[in-house]
Amino acid sequence: MLLPFALFSQAPDPGFMEKIARTDEAQRMKKAAFAEPSRTGEYDLTYQRMEWQIDPAVRFIAGKITSRFTSEIPSLQRIRFDLRENMIVDSVKSGNQHLQFTHPGDLLEIVLQNAVQKGASDSLSVYYRGVPYRSGFGSFESTTHGTEKVPVLWTLSEPYGAYEWWPCKQSLTDKIDSTDIVVTSPEMYRTASNGLLLSEKVKEGKRTMHWRHRYPIATYLVAVAVTNYTGYSDTVRLEGGKIMPVINFVYPENLDDVKSKTGVTTGLISLFSRLFGEYPFAGEKYGHAQFGWNGGMEHQTMSFMGIFDFELIAHELAHSWFGNTITLASWHDIWLNEGFATYATGLAYEGMFDGIYWKPWKKLIHDQIVSQNGGSVYVTDTTNVRRIFDSRLSYSKGAYLLHMLRGILGEEPFFRAVRNYFNDPQIKYGFATHDQWVKHLESASGTSLSGFFSDWYTGEGFPVYSAGFRHLNPATLQITILQEPSVPSAGFFEMPLPVRVYNATKSDSADFRLDHRYNGQVFEVPVRFVVAGLAIDPDFWLIRKVDKVTAITDKPESDSGITLYPNPSSGTWYFTLQPGEVAEKAGIYSMTGSLLAEEVPTDHSIAAPWLKSGIYLIRVKTNFREAEGVLIRK
Repeated sequence: MLLPFALFSQAPDPGFMEKIARTDEAQRMKKAAFAEPSRTGEYDLTYQRMEWQIDPAVRFIAGKITSRFTSEIPSLQRIRFDLRENMIVDSVKSGNQHLQFTHPGDLLEIVLQNAVQKGASDSLSVYYRGVPYRSGFGSFESTTHGTEKVPVLWTLSEPYGAYEWWPCKQSLTDKIDSTDIVVTSPEMYRTASNGLLLSEKVKEGKRTMHWRHRYPIATYLVAVAVTNYTGYSDTVRLEGGKIMPVINFVYPENLDDVKSKTGVTTGLISLFSRLFGEYPFAGEKYGHAQFGWNGGMEHQTMSFMGIFDFELIAHELAHSWFGNTITLASWHDIWLNEGFATYATGLAYEGMFDGIYWKPWKKLIHDQIVSQNGGSVYVTDTTNVRRIFDSRLSYSKGAYLLHMLRGILGEEPFFRAVRNYFNDPQIKYGFATHDQWVKHLESASGTSLSGFFSDWYTGEGFPVYSAGFRHLNPATLQITILQEPSVPSAGFFEMPLPVRVYNATKSDSADFRLDHRYNGQVFEVPVRFVVAGLAIDPDFWLIRKVDKVTAITDKPESDSGITLYPNPSSGTWYFTLQPGEVAEKAGIYSMTGSLLAEEVPTDHSIAAPWLKSGIYLIRVKTNFREAEGVLIRK
């Protein structure tokens, strides 16, 4: 899902989530957030046939849901589905046999005709109707489009909205192995949904469209949209010469405009297939359906689109790999869906348009992350829908974790980990945990990443860097790196730090990767020119801020200079004087020349534990000279 916030090319709607929070139904949904594992975890749902009657001009649904299931307990005597209490269940049947049921609260509980033994299967059909509640991002919505105000009805169930409009198993533990979706509507309307369009029939003023999907699907990804769609399709050639359709259902008044924008989809499918693995629903299709929301939602094989800009097309398509094929096993780990899809959008900018938008995209995402100092990628409160879909943390910071891992591990190990993760038979077309992804990263790189994820996944904040540099001799540059955390609770961020040094005209430069392990760490690097400037992380590989970079111009002792040790220090420095010298006073100055303190040195030392981490000047007045040096506080 991509929310209607500004990322690269979308217009922001800063009040959108607040509007959701103010609705009564959002609070209902928050209270009804589903525990993990599912409340309906005693059976494996292997098939569902959804037969619905929908008129988009009327906010109402009636249907028959046939479910086939396999018992996962020794004797399954009752089966439960999630369904809101306001929806009316008319009957439940197994064959011609009516089954007893109750519908207390938000659970539909059905007494089976015969107990189903573990490993055995059975089926039943639920007949129901009602006007679904409005909740979340529009679990079941009706609106209009165009100057003629043509009705359009659409669903969007992520994260907790599926049970608002159909009896289902709302969980992140069990995918429906196979589905058929059959929607009957007034003749003027067409239905967009998951899978392949098997048939489209018109009879007695009614149109029935039958969509068949033969891949496992998470409940929240089942969707329908109904209006007077017009359609067109493209084709994409996959590996081995396989041809797959890309189908588009759009409003007639927007046909020409949308058609001019969706052509990039085939190139994106090819790019992502090369990076991650073959498009995972190649036996069916990919498609877009226009709907009445100014964002996008990655409904499996048919993304629902409010607008058709490049970034939204790329983001929702990327979910085919990360979100749909591999689905998060917990809403705590939403970054496994949204961080991956957001970073894939960046990779699309890197791999297309000659890469000209890649660095601006990185800077925009980066600057959004550091616009606030705190916040973790891990979602602590999964009842807070606003927090789950926090654009800065779940999307942007999640994406940048992947970018930093790519920089730390290197291109080949990182993308090998991504491909291995995507093709892991234990999670492909299933659910994945954060730990499973980390294991693939560590296996591909041979590196433990526990410290990284402690800092960047469950931890908060980011480092704020300062640096000082000076020539030790014409061929050697000394660089001192300091960092402060953006939030007090964060510890030291042990990170490889990219730096770039350049000459006065910037006609020559050199790049270094400094393994920054402690505050005030000093590095010596070889240079072939006189260094006039230094840039920290100029290509945006890290989440960071830069406080200041200082060219150190301290003089050698033979030229009225002074030597301090240890330097850097945590608060006390010693200095050497010439024979017969007596220190009378010492002044500590900022690098801009402001006097911060004056002290009377004792025993050739000065103590200033109150100094913040940084680089300072010290001027010592002795009985026959003034000496100057550089003081570095860890």
